[in-house]
Amino acid sequence: MRRVTLSLLIALTLVAMTSAQEAELKLTWNPVWNTITDTVDVVGTANIPDLFYFFLEAAPWDPAAEAPAWQPVTSFVMSPVVDGLLGSWNTSRFPDGFYQLRLHALNSANESFHYALAPILINNDGELVNLEPVEVVALPGMAPESAAPQLENRLPLQVGGHIKRFDDKSQAAMRAAGMTWVKKQVQFGISDGKDLIEAAHAQGYKVLLGALGDKNRLAEDFDGYVADFAEYVAYLAELGADAIEVWNEPNIDREWPIGRVHGSNYVRLLKAAYEAIKAVNPETLVISGAPAPTGFFAGCAAQGCDDNVFMQQMANAGAANYADCIGVHYNEGILPPTSQGGDPRGEYQTYYLILMLRRVAWPFRNADIPMCLTEVGYLSPEGYGRLPGHFGWAANTSVAEQAAWLSQALLIMSNFEEMPVELAIVWNIDFDTYGADPQAGYAIIRPDGACPACDSIAELQR
Repeated sequence: MRRVTLSLLIALTLVAMTSAQEAELKLTWNPVWNTITDTVDVVGTANIPDLFYFFLEAAPWDPAAEAPAWQPVTSFVMSPVVDGLLGSWNTSRFPDGFYQLRLHALNSANESFHYALAPILINNDGELVNLEPVEVVALPGMAPESAAPQLENRLPLQVGGHIKRFDDKSQAAMRAAGMTWVKKQVQFGISDGKDLIEAAHAQGYKVLLGALGDKNRLAEDFDGYVADFAEYVAYLAELGADAIEVWNEPNIDREWPIGRVHGSNYVRLLKAAYEAIKAVNPETLVISGAPAPTGFFAGCAAQGCDDNVFMQQMANAGAANYADCIGVHYNEGILPPTSQGGDPRGEYQTYYLILMLRRVAWPFRNADIPMCLTEVGYLSPEGYGRLPGHFGWAANTSVAEQAAWLSQALLIMSNFEEMPVELAIVWNIDFDTYGADPQAGYAIIRPDGACPACDSIAELQR
């Protein structure tokens, strides 16, 4: 094995930068010298006034770099810590070399406070030898940052979360996972998402609005309501929505007028919405309404159409000309996302992520358009109790499996070649209803406040 010798210059003396008093924000470095291996417990204090949350992050050490490539190394913590364990740094995730470790705390005014140590030498493979180990020294410096953060996507594809509330808890979870998008549904005539757009943009997030309509009004006056709905989504684009999903699950009579469920009818609405949105904001991403994954109708009936049939109808009607992305839902898996068989319910394609992606890709195989998973989630009853009967298929899915499978699913989607995946929205972040529709069972923030999926998704960052 080739051994590389690195000498530390005086200019690389371990430096600590802080924007708060040491009594409020500090790292107490345990190793005697700066060379570390494996997992290191990081001790210190994170107790700034009006604490929102804190976490640890690391970046390659380059004194000349103006914008270090910080990567979270722990999940968020929303409670103060005084002279205690702040988190554990698994250095095996990083190539050997010199790094800086930073304690990053935010208050409720969105001011960031930092305390960083550098240079720290990760030497897991034993190829780097530090002949002049440096004793840890802390020097104060950095001023607080009050500007809106600029979120940079470090996940293998763009990822966001469907929220119920854009509050401290949901934001902390999404930030810990590395998400850069937030989704919420809005209803024509009831809500427009203006407050969310302003709040999310202030925090650096992009916003996807799922625009819902009234199926009864659509049934009464199809052309008139289509025109009105197009004006509504254009208004959402004017407000600054970064993406708009046009309707929701239009292949079933729960969402679309009975007797008029057909992909070509939906494309009539999609076309009007697309043209209206692009006229006011060409940069707004238009996503076709994701069909409900189902084989219930064995094709099509007055009450609905199977999603693959509906999407073929959409493709035949030219949907790819009136969307930037084809919307998709995947939310009924009970096996790892790599599985393509073995589900005890049977071998229907919508049970398996890879087969579901192929199911969408086939109708649009001749169109140069990506897909957007506007809802991808795994249901777990852990911490809540028995699921209602028609959701009993997920009775044995654990929270650990939910976390692992979401991470694996995102990686699979990022590498899917038959039809690129542009965006994935996790269903969901913080829903708390657990009844006939057990939405909370899909939430990645669990009843105890923990978010294992935040950690598993964050590990995909690069």
